[in-house]
Order: sequence, then structure tokens, then C-alpha cells
Amino acid sequence: MSDFGGLAGALMLSDQISTDRLMDSFRHSREANGLALNDAAWRNQFNDLVSRYNRLLADANKFARVSDETIETQAGTIADLKAANDALRAEKAQLSSRLVDVEGELAVLRALDKELHPEAYEYQ
Repeated sequence: MSDFGGLAGALMLSDQISTDRLMDSFRHSREANGLALNDAAWRNQFNDLVSRYNRLLADANKFARVSDETIETQAGTIADLKAANDALRAEKAQLSSRLVDVEGELAVLRALDKELHPEAYEYQ
């Protein structure tokens, strides 16, 4: 009887080991599928991040380009305004000089007129 008991025990152990191995392979397959799904999710997130980064980079480059164009335009406008300011200052200096000359001429003409027509300058 002990031979049948040992054989039955060995068959039960063999069945249990076979069942455990089958369950282990199922668990391993499930874990592998889970890891594959997890890897796919990470890849999707990574691709999404790369895509968003590329969009941000493109926007930043566009902003930099527009800023550079604006700065160049403003620099040109500033240069034009400085040139106009310099021209106006030179013209003001010429007009100030001319005003001094005209005031001198006017003083001479008033003095001459006063000599020629003293009665016009008398107050009553």
C-alpha cells in the first residue's frame, strides 16, 4: 500500500508542480503584457512630450524672429529720428544765427528811421 500511496503522492506533487508552472507561465504572460502596455503608455507620453516640446520650440523661435524684426525696425526708426533731430538742431543753429543778424539789422534800421523821422518817436 505504501507503494500506491507514494505513487499517488508523487502524482499529486507532479500535478501540483505542473499546475504551478502553468499558472506561473500565465502570470508571466500577464505581467509581460502589462509591461508591454506600460511601455506603450510611456512611449505615448514620451512622444506627446516631444511633440509639445517641438511646438514650444517652434513658438519660441517664431517669437524670437518677430522680436528681432521689431528690434531692427525700431533701431531703424531710432536712427532716422536721431538723424532728423541732428538736422533740426543744425537748422535751429542757423536760424538762431540768422535771427541775431536780423535783430542787428532791425536795430540799425530803427535807429536810421528814428533819425529820419524823430517826430514819429515823440510821445505826447
